[in-house]
Amino acid sequence: VLWQGRPRGGVIWSDLLRFETFFGLFFAGFAVFWIVGAATMGRMTHSGSSFDLMGTLFPLFGIPFVAIGLYMVIGRIFWDAHTRGRTWYTLSDRAAYVATDTLGKRTLKRYPYDDMVSPSLDDDTPGSVWFAEEIRNYTTRRRSSSGMNMGTPQRHFVRVPIGFRQIDDARQVYRLINQHRDAE
Repeated sequence: VLWQGRPRGGVIWSDLLRFETFFGLFFAGFAVFWIVGAATMGRMTHSGSSFDLMGTLFPLFGIPFVAIGLYMVIGRIFWDAHTRGRTWYTLSDRAAYVATDTLGKRTLKRYPYDDMVSPSLDDDTPGSVWFAEEIRNYTTRRRSSSGMNMGTPQRHFVRVPIGFRQIDDARQVYRLINQHRDAE
């Protein structure tokens, strides 16, 4: 073992300045607008009845969308802090390891030097060392105005950097990775 460490804990408030935050605000705001509108319409159309099942329940369908929007705004930064608090890093003379233990699910991922892309260093305080990429894909389909699927599905790929994130001795770890990568 050449190095072991853990990411720095706590909420990274600067992550609020990302696209997801602004999209989440719009998403949650529209859902709240929809709930208020549906509740108002339900009261206006059935003001004489004592209890209207549809007028009462229909606005509640917007609550999951409000929750998704709020997660995109602020929940994701708290989840990130939670995950980093349960993450351990190890660098050996053969590979880098990332271990996590979140919600009772333990994972250990191994990244051998042969599989590493050119390492990069984010030299902040704390810093990060990136040495691999995970390619995530998802499929979308175009829909017609009637909701029917049109044409062939489109595949989209997103590259997600993998590495030792938010560590105090990022420069030292970066040097160790480069030394052992070059020795391979």
